[in-house]
Amino acid sequence: MKRILFSLCFSFIVFVSVAQQQEYLYFQYDSLNRVYARYVPTVYDGSTAVPLVICLHGLGDTITNFVNIGMNYVADTANFIVLTPQAVSSSFGTAWNSGASYYGYVLNGNVDDSGFINALIDSTEANYNIDTNRIFVTGFSMGGFMSNRLACDLNSRIAAIASVSGTIGTSFNPGTPNPIPVCHFHGTADGTVAYTNDAYGMDAEELVNFWVGVDSCNVVPIIDSIPDIAADGKNIVHYTYKNGNNGTQVEFYKVIGGDHEWLVQPTNDISYTTEIWKFFNKFPMQNTAIHSEKTNDFSFYPNPAKDLLYLSFDKYMKGELAVFNQIGVLVKTISVNGINQTLNIADYSQGIYFLRYSDSITQITKRFVVVK
Repeated sequence: MKRILFSLCFSFIVFVSVAQQQEYLYFQYDSLNRVYARYVPTVYDGSTAVPLVICLHGLGDTITNFVNIGMNYVADTANFIVLTPQAVSSSFGTAWNSGASYYGYVLNGNVDDSGFINALIDSTEANYNIDTNRIFVTGFSMGGFMSNRLACDLNSRIAAIASVSGTIGTSFNPGTPNPIPVCHFHGTADGTVAYTNDAYGMDAEELVNFWVGVDSCNVVPIIDSIPDIAADGKNIVHYTYKNGNNGTQVEFYKVIGGDHEWLVQPTNDISYTTEIWKFFNKFPMQNTAIHSEKTNDFSFYPNPAKDLLYLSFDKYMKGELAVFNQIGVLVKTISVNGINQTLNIADYSQGIYFLRYSDSITQITKRFVVVK
């Protein structure tokens, strides 16, 4: 059992070195002295709220190794902060209380890792200008299992997750989480977390079907193949399950011939790190959009709309109204100073948009549809 469990550790490819903005810090939580790496890109100046990406390593790994997946280099151009926390040591090396288990054996089952990640988000928000609607989690192997657990445990806080070679563990009951965008990568020849007959949790396609059901996506996916250019003995098929509730969707990269590894370019046909950020960048404000439907701080009509959108606030409001398209690109900002507001949408393309009102104490997001 020790041999099998420990095989969840160092199976990804190290391919870059860390940059100078990387800091290694300690964080006291639940009587444990935890350690994490924090990367703040040089382009960050605090004037604009930026996304937060949390990266979770595999069993037995360390943060000094896992930062080498290169998320920091994506952050340099996309302007987001990266946290890479380290799991607590166990008899099999560092291990997340992720839900992954082997014949009922759970590593660090008494460690509150979900609470630790939640507190780490709180601390980062207190010290940096974080866009609380764009908090994302990704992980490899046991970190992938932990990412799926956090999609359930911190469902109201995390906007989307991406897991690589890690599913939902047999010792964790996911219940019925709210819809959340999910992306999963798995090799059919994975010799550690098997594509089928997974000893630690759900099989790869079982996981995908679970999230498709949670999100109520189209059960028939859009299928496309990644161009097979690299001579790596792998072929990648990409499945996209669209039209989930609250704008969610599920994506699945089936790597035919792929092992327990993190693919990189140019050695492979895709870079997991790059594809994960592309996926995350489609889904800002997801959780806020879910909760905002319960608020009554402002209303608008008509919806769907064509030329004009009429807004009515329940009380006098002074703040800013921002409009984002479905993939999170800022379309327009206008000042709010009163009770009523008119938004001209005549030149907007057909599709789904989000309205976000914010001031010093309030942030509300709602969705509207433009038709032509």
